Amino acid sequence: MTQQKKFDYTIKQDANTWTAAITRRVSARRSSVSKSQSGFETEALALEWATAELTVFLEKQKQANARKSERRAERNAAAEKAAAAKEASHAAFLAKREESRARALEAGEEDFDYDFDEDED
Repeated sequence: MTQQKKFDYTIKQDANTWTAAITRRVSARRSSVSKSQSGFETEALALEWATAELTVFLEKQKQANARKSERRAERNAAAEKAAAAKEASHAAFLAKREESRARALEAGEEDFDYDFDEDED
């Protein structure tokens, strides 16, 4: 299996002009054009634009990925905090329920079964 770059550039000649495009590898068989410019007089000008634009494009992509990573970390931290709060709330509920059952047993009351699915005929 060959390894290809995620982002690259292509240079094509259209009649008397050249077109440069920044491409993104979508899958092994498909790529899409992320940015392009046409109308270059020579291949060298198109190549110069493509290499310069690719570095700028990759830098912007890196910054966007960093921002998304920060947001994801914040979301994950908030989700963990919410899960911990829910677990603590549930533990407090169970402790309170167990305490009330213990008090009921000490007072001599019967332990009621809260199973409402059975018929009481």
